[in-house]
Amino acid sequence: MSIDLQTKIYNFLVNTEEDHITAESVIYQAIEDDTWLEKNELRGIIEQAVSFANNQNVRGSSRHTTLLEILLEPTHRRNPQQCGVRSLHIIGAVKTNEERPLSSGQIEKNIKALKGKLKKNPAQLHQYLFSSINKVSISELTWEDPLASQVISDDSDLVLNLPIQLRDSFIKPVRQMVPPFLSPIIQEKCNEFVENFIGRGIDSLSRKLVHNGKWKESNEELAEVASRILGTLNDTWNNQAFDPEFAKLQSEGTYVNNVILPAIRATLKCLPLGKSTFVSSSERQSSASADRKGDGRLDRRPDIMFEKNDGVKLWRETNDGMYWTRKSCKPDKDEFSIIGMQVAGKKLRLSVLIRDISEVHRYYHLHESEIPIQQSPPSVVTKFIETLLILRNILIVNMSLLHNASLPKSVRLVEDSSTIDSDN
Repeated sequence: MSIDLQTKIYNFLVNTEEDHITAESVIYQAIEDDTWLEKNELRGIIEQAVSFANNQNVRGSSRHTTLLEILLEPTHRRNPQQCGVRSLHIIGAVKTNEERPLSSGQIEKNIKALKGKLKKNPAQLHQYLFSSINKVSISELTWEDPLASQVISDDSDLVLNLPIQLRDSFIKPVRQMVPPFLSPIIQEKCNEFVENFIGRGIDSLSRKLVHNGKWKESNEELAEVASRILGTLNDTWNNQAFDPEFAKLQSEGTYVNNVILPAIRATLKCLPLGKSTFVSSSERQSSASADRKGDGRLDRRPDIMFEKNDGVKLWRETNDGMYWTRKSCKPDKDEFSIIGMQVAGKKLRLSVLIRDISEVHRYYHLHESEIPIQQSPPSVVTKFIETLLILRNILIVNMSLLHNASLPKSVRLVEDSSTIDSDN
């Protein structure tokens, strides 16, 4: 870890513009990888990196002096958790999902408490574990060891080295949690599924579709989709978390994960697109946005842009999406669209961006409905279903247009997004 981090800081010191090299910027390189790096370890890593980097600089030069000043700044001498960089965590500029690890003092306190619990119980298992923990070197434990948090894991040496009878005693509480046999009917169901599985093809995309004010599927097919969506609403309405007294406490992210995404999955299930698209609930940067920032990949399908209560970001993402799409193919103008969906409060809004014949991008607020989080009037439910069926209908046309789109004739004709400053 320390060698990799030292190399990272060294590369930063060698390649970064001098004006951007400060103690804070150097420490930032470290906390990206390990938020809770110990002060003394961090100091040693920085000193080594500065020493190696300055070997390339003329003694007394501006850059040589700048690197030396890193070691003299108060920020370097103090605990990095207390310096200006630490404030980046507080304001959210640097985000981490990690909790602060245990200090050596807290680990020692935990081990003492665990030994006290074991010592009180005269059972042979507890006394054996107490004796084994007495032999553990507390200084070698880290916050990553379960034992440091008073947790005895079944895959630890403490348990694996127990006599067989005592090990069985340790395992006894969970032995009945796993039934020893699986019903044969389950195995039969799995066998039947695998043997009869038929992957969906994309034959229906071979015919180019256009928007003509008509649904692209039969009434029976639309009714089946509606039934699937209503099934997700049934689960939502029976979820006490969305009862009136609790619903106001829920965030838009909760609506998205527990109401909107299940409804969208139901909406897009069995699309005539084969494996050319998927629905993912993972939080990730859109492909178009990644491409705009220089790390996008041109071999992936465009996203449905989905934003929570951010109309500006939504139109920017759809605009980027159109440029990104046209880098790899040229779908029909005035027909192909980038779809945007926005959750704003209890509203679901559907937007599209198209490129017209004159190469102008047009952004449309297409449809809006209330999200029926609780039992709602039929009119509200119908409007919600209509919004999702419109999404499905547009997507079917979009994918057929992409499937039949021509390829760019020249790389030189590829455009950059108008959302960013192309001079930078």
